[in-house]
Amino acid sequence: MNEEQVIDIVGYGAWSGGRLTDNTIYEGKGMFFKHGIPVNGRTIEERIGVRSRMAAPGNARIGTLALADLLKTVPIDPRKIKILIGATNVGEDKYEPGPSIQHSYDILRHVCPDALCFDLYAGCPGYNVAVELLFVMSLAGQLKAGDVSVVVGAENLHRAQAFPPMDTANIIFGDDAMATAFQTESDRKPQKSVCRSESFSIELERDFIGHIARVIRLHNGNRKIDGIIVDNQLGHLTYRIPATAARIQQRLAEITYPAETEKGTWKQFKNSLSFYNQHIDSFAFDIMTLAADTTRVEEIAAAYVLSGKYGCIVSVFLSKDNTAQLVFHSADGVAFRRPHYGIVDTRTRTHGCFAGFIEAQPVNGDVFGTMDGKGVFLYATRGVREHIDALLSANRLTVDDIDLFVEHQANFAMIPMTMEKLLNGRHADLKQAVFNVVADKMITNVHTRGNCSVVCMQRLPYDLSRGFLKQDAINGYVVNRNLTQLKKANIILSDSVGAGMTRSSFLRRKRN
Repeated sequence: MNEEQVIDIVGYGAWSGGRLTDNTIYEGKGMFFKHGIPVNGRTIEERIGVRSRMAAPGNARIGTLALADLLKTVPIDPRKIKILIGATNVGEDKYEPGPSIQHSYDILRHVCPDALCFDLYAGCPGYNVAVELLFVMSLAGQLKAGDVSVVVGAENLHRAQAFPPMDTANIIFGDDAMATAFQTESDRKPQKSVCRSESFSIELERDFIGHIARVIRLHNGNRKIDGIIVDNQLGHLTYRIPATAARIQQRLAEITYPAETEKGTWKQFKNSLSFYNQHIDSFAFDIMTLAADTTRVEEIAAAYVLSGKYGCIVSVFLSKDNTAQLVFHSADGVAFRRPHYGIVDTRTRTHGCFAGFIEAQPVNGDVFGTMDGKGVFLYATRGVREHIDALLSANRLTVDDIDLFVEHQANFAMIPMTMEKLLNGRHADLKQAVFNVVADKMITNVHTRGNCSVVCMQRLPYDLSRGFLKQDAINGYVVNRNLTQLKKANIILSDSVGAGMTRSSFLRRKRN
């Protein structure tokens, strides 16, 4: 049995339609940035680095189109597809109860009727979180050698009308959809260990988030929790952005650490970030399974502990009938056996104390997204150092060992600032080091496609491999200067950040 490679990417499919829109569509509408700065082509590019974006037609299911392209262009046997994940935030229709992956599954269900299908809600890092999920299921032996898994990322924010018409958040985003196929390469046998579980069924109180948090605290005591996964069958957008699991994580923190709550730690960015990193150090995200079967989320949670990467995971099946099924999963004596190639390691962490930075809220009978731009910027840039250092050091790597950074593109201003925080103290000339990394070790398309939300982590390597990226300059920085060499990159770090707030990263190592 070859365990050098456990799971890896085998191909991409893309939605390639839409209408190119430049910044002129936002001029003359009476829109303003903060401090009364008028919105026009120049101010848009200066503030966020976006010149154009793609707008999808209202009558297209672009996620389904991306999956169809994958099936047409990548030599995979669709009968071997075991898992189909819809990585999304708003999706293509903010009123649809979900899961949105059901539309893509319609073109597959006749050939793989038993596939596990679900949406995954973890903000913009949803694709990276999905990669980790597939990784641990392969490590745990739940996915076998030859099994194929597909992640469909789709965000059609123009169709969904995610933000109010005059909200400048609309300017940042473009529509996009990608489908990525993974193949499990080795048939790992579960290690000699018992996955223990404790199960509790509860009828929920009106404050169901607080109720679930209290039950977790009551039955788990002081044991550390490494992750919370909620199969959220409620469907409404306000329960998905941010993920209900992130809200539960924070409520649990408030209950567990009442002294911190009393002194206002959760209202202070620096203190909250530090406290979470030191004492909570866990992830939280939602899924919505198509089958709505309580055992599905339990199987996924069990994989996390059987992989050896996590010690205790809580799964929650949150039903529409005002009940919840909670299961505590743990295992002893399981070691994480790191593969040499393909996806080699992952790290996901959620800071539920910042869940309010991006959320969906009801407004006059409708629902719209709200975003604390400053808070998101702070989290994205100041949270990078601890997160990436932990992932790299566990793999005996440093930042200088990375050949290619695939970094989330909320806006261009975030990219050099993130690199500055990551590289600070490691180079004599920090400004020049940041300039060189952005130019030579990163790929960028935010200036041409906008922030594609959860989809950008798939679109960037796809565009690189097909020669769609071009050298350019954005706000004094050269981008895409080293494309020929980056196509040959050996060690790739994919890092994404978004609602929850969650940061998720994975390392991929190609064979020479």
